[in-house]
Amino acid sequence: MPELNNTTLPKSINEALKILAYNEFFYEDRIKSHINPHAKDRETIKSLAEAQYPWTEKQAKLAVIILKRYLTKFQKHKLDIKSLLDNPIYDEPFRVIDFVKSIEKYIDEKEMPMIDLKFPYTKKIITLVRCLKDKKGLPAGLTKYNGESKVWSFQQTDLTTYYLTLIAVRYDFKFVDTSLLDDYDKVKAEIENYKQPSARLIAGEIVLDNVSESLQQYWDKNLKDKDRLLQIDSLKHLQVDRAGITVNTKTKVGGKIAHHYYHKLWVNKKEYTRDEVIAGLNELRCFPIIMPVSGEVNTVEDINEYWDWLKAFERNGINILKQCSFGFDIKEPIRKEDIKGNAFDSIWDNSNIVRKMDNNNFGKLFELHQMSKQFKYIDETTKIIFVRNRIPRTLIKSKIKPRASLIAIGGGYFSAGTDTLKRLLDNLPKKLYYSDSQPSSFDWNDNAIIKL
Repeated sequence: MPELNNTTLPKSINEALKILAYNEFFYEDRIKSHINPHAKDRETIKSLAEAQYPWTEKQAKLAVIILKRYLTKFQKHKLDIKSLLDNPIYDEPFRVIDFVKSIEKYIDEKEMPMIDLKFPYTKKIITLVRCLKDKKGLPAGLTKYNGESKVWSFQQTDLTTYYLTLIAVRYDFKFVDTSLLDDYDKVKAEIENYKQPSARLIAGEIVLDNVSESLQQYWDKNLKDKDRLLQIDSLKHLQVDRAGITVNTKTKVGGKIAHHYYHKLWVNKKEYTRDEVIAGLNELRCFPIIMPVSGEVNTVEDINEYWDWLKAFERNGINILKQCSFGFDIKEPIRKEDIKGNAFDSIWDNSNIVRKMDNNNFGKLFELHQMSKQFKYIDETTKIIFVRNRIPRTLIKSKIKPRASLIAIGGGYFSAGTDTLKRLLDNLPKKLYYSDSQPSSFDWNDNAIIKL
């Protein structure tokens, strides 16, 4: 095909895009043409140029984004289309998508590949979309929902491409851009050729099979020389099949946690003591841990539960005066008889008013109050971090990464006060519930809690 006619400028964005799409000169001799197009750009350009229908507004924006990317290349051929890009002109009015159910692939203003799913409220589809959002390990921020337009927006990845296309086909969605089906076929082919990463024990050494180069490098650098139990424990977090490998352990709890395939575990209070749990966490190098608690401390049962754990920490070598941190304040206890006159009736929040409590327990509660006020600092030596309804600012500033959560104070039940705290706890390598009865999940998107 002959070189471009440099004397005539394209009159519309459509014409300019076709110059990129149909001049093979641009692609065959990249040095001479001064254009080095990305392979994915070329596919998108061709798809837009050959569109059988007028562009949608999103397709038009995508065309402008691509042309801006290659503006300097056009200018080298004396095709200065900057004014056209500043004030775009199109061959036809935008096509308005008016499907009841539609799925659309596009590039947003930040040049991120996106997939929009539009449909009226349908419980089954909502459940599937939320399942993808909450149970497939999508990082926060990859999805959003616009309540006014009834559109779910997902950043396009192999995972979202595969599952959203399956949903769209199953429920008869209209495909605005059929190239999404091509993307699906590519992902499906990769899945069919995928081999599960696995591990074998050869001559006392754990060897990885079918893993990526980056995972092998991470293993060699961070885990290859670690204790065998720590290696076994790490394999499940790396989603590597351990193929029945077992190693000897020093503690019963540590061994069971390491060899278990799940990270949300119920530890039966009737079968394991506090000391056994702490020793197991210590063998797996899980400290620092987060201990979430609910509500105020104003009963004898609450006080004794705190002190039982503090004493257990001390018996296992943890200095509670130096290695514990409180992310909230326990209210100073007040006796009713210490309030003069009718002042008691004017107290709106009397959760710190203690009743029928002997001096010993009152003293323990006052000491807990003092500890919660004084012990806020978090550093590399911190072992226990108590939290209540938010992530402590001191934890954020410290940049310390907790390695497990132990939900024990309050009967092994805890409801996070904020979404950020819930995400932190759910994303920790281990989440243990210590209680005398197996907790059940009241949040539909929680993973199952399995008995240790």
